[in-house]
Amino acid sequence: MKKIKIYLIALLAVGFASSCEQVLDQKPQTAVEDKITDASTARAVLNGAYNGMQSANYLGTRYTLLPDLAGGNLRHTGTFSDFANIASRTVLADNNAAQVMWIQIYNSIQRANLIIKFVPNITEAGFGDVEKKQIIAEAKALRAFHYFNLVRWWGGVPIVTEPTSKADASLNVPRNSVAEVYKQITTDLDAAFPDLALSNPSRITKNTALAMKCRAALYNKDWVGVNTLADQIIATNRHTLAAKTTDVFNATNTSESIWELQFEPTNSNSLAFFMFSTQLGGRNEMRPAPALTAAYALTDNRRILATSYDVQLKYFRVSTGTDRPVMFRLAEVLLNKAEALAEQGKDTDALVQLNRIRVRAGLVASPATLVGQALKDEIFLQRRLELALEGHYFFDLVRTARASKEFTGWNDNFSLLPIPDRDIKANPALAGQQNPGY
Repeated sequence: MKKIKIYLIALLAVGFASSCEQVLDQKPQTAVEDKITDASTARAVLNGAYNGMQSANYLGTRYTLLPDLAGGNLRHTGTFSDFANIASRTVLADNNAAQVMWIQIYNSIQRANLIIKFVPNITEAGFGDVEKKQIIAEAKALRAFHYFNLVRWWGGVPIVTEPTSKADASLNVPRNSVAEVYKQITTDLDAAFPDLALSNPSRITKNTALAMKCRAALYNKDWVGVNTLADQIIATNRHTLAAKTTDVFNATNTSESIWELQFEPTNSNSLAFFMFSTQLGGRNEMRPAPALTAAYALTDNRRILATSYDVQLKYFRVSTGTDRPVMFRLAEVLLNKAEALAEQGKDTDALVQLNRIRVRAGLVASPATLVGQALKDEIFLQRRLELALEGHYFFDLVRTARASKEFTGWNDNFSLLPIPDRDIKANPALAGQQNPGY
C-alpha cells in the first residue's frame, strides 16, 4: 500500500498551503497510484477528503471570503491583483484565484471518487458494512457539495465521477449543463442520505445533506422543495438557534451548526490572517466595507461582526488560524424557508421565520403589514446581515437578479468566473466552451 499512502500525502500537501499564500501553479494531483484495499487507508483517504476542503485555495480562505468581496460586503485593501480584479469585476481568463479554486475543488472531487470506487470492494475483518457504507455516503455527499460550489461560480462544468490518471482520456471531458450538474448533486445526496450519521457537526450528516438540498433548491427556485426540506431539518429537533449570532463563531460546534470545518492549530486557516492588520499579525488584504457596516441598525447585536475590525468579526483567531467556518447552520435554513414562503405568497408564514432571525439579532419583530415585495426585500436584507462573510452574498445578488441594481455597469457575464485558461488549453474538449465575456 505504499503507493496509495504516498498519493494521500501528496493530496494533503495541497490542502495545507501556507498562510502566506504562495501561488500554486501546478496541475491537479490526479494520478491513481493504487487501489484502496484496506480499512485504514479508506479512513485516511476520507480524512484527506475533508482536509482538502480546508486548503487556503478553497474554504480555508478563497471560497469563503471571495463571494463577499465580489458582492461588496468586503473591500479590497491589500496587494493581490487577482483579489482586486474580483472586487472590481475586471476578471481575466488567467485570474489566479479562480484557477487555484478550480484546481482544489477538482482535487477534492478526485478524493471522493477514489473512495466511491474502491471502498465497496474492501473485505476486511472488523470493517463492517455500516462503517463502509457511511464512508461511501460521506464521499458522495462531499462530491455533491463540491459540484454545487463549482456550478454557482462557473455554471456548467465537466462532471467527473471516476478516479482519473494523468494519462486517462477521461480527463478530456466537455462541460455539462447547469441542469446536469444539479442532477448529479441530487443523485449523490439521495444516494448518500440513508447511510449518513444522524449527528456530528464535524462531518456530513443526514441534516447536512438535507441542508445542501435545501440550498440547491433555493438556487433553482424550487420553493416547495425548499420549504419541505427546511421542515425536515427543523422537525429533527437536533438544532436550535444560538442566543446570538456571535455565539456561533465565538464557540465551536454549537447547537445551531449543522456542519463546521474543524480547524486546529496544526491544521489552520487564513481567514482572520487575511482580514486583520499587519500590526496584529495579519495581511490586511480585505476588511468589511462601509456599506455593510451601514446596513446594520445600531441596536443589531450582529453589527460587531462587521464593524469591530481587528477585534472580533466572524474570524478573529489570527494567531492560531483555528476559526471554524460554518458550512450550514439553522439560521440559513430558516431564511431559506422564509424566502420560499414569501415567493409563494405565504407572507404571514414567511414573517414568522423572518422574525425568528430579527428578534435573535436584538431587533423588533417586523409587523404583519410587511407583505409582498417589501417583505422579500427585508428577507434579503436579513440574509445579508445574518450570513455576512460566510460566502453567500455575491451568489444571493446574482440569483435574485439584484446584482444589476447593486452595481453600476453590471453585465451578466460578471456572474460567472472564467474556466481557467490553462485548463481550456490543456483539454481539447473544453475548446470554445469558455464562459461569456472571457
